[in-house]
Amino acid sequence: MKSGVTKTFIAQSLGRSATLCQDWKQRKSQPSEAQLREVARILGTTPAYLRGETDDPSPFPQEDGEMEALLTSLREREDMRMLFKLAQDASPEDVRKAVAIIEALRGHG
Repeated sequence: MKSGVTKTFIAQSLGRSATLCQDWKQRKSQPSEAQLREVARILGTTPAYLRGETDDPSPFPQEDGEMEALLTSLREREDMRMLFKLAQDASPEDVRKAVAIIEALRGHG
């Protein structure tokens, strides 16, 4: 699991106030499933780990280098996070069109 991530960073990533994580810790509120997935993504773990349903914080098998590279890219690159957020609710056809546009841009770069 990724360490060094602040509660403030998590709250800001969710578009919420800095007290959000403290409210969760004090059980004043509970994260939604979407928030829990996003926090798990930021921390490089799984919602199941955060809920205490597993002792394994790893979000993917260690031998899956492609998935690890993808998750690292999503964690470390703002542009990739933006692209991923835009694609989350896109239809498969929308994704194919976006890929075609990106490929065309690369050809002209």
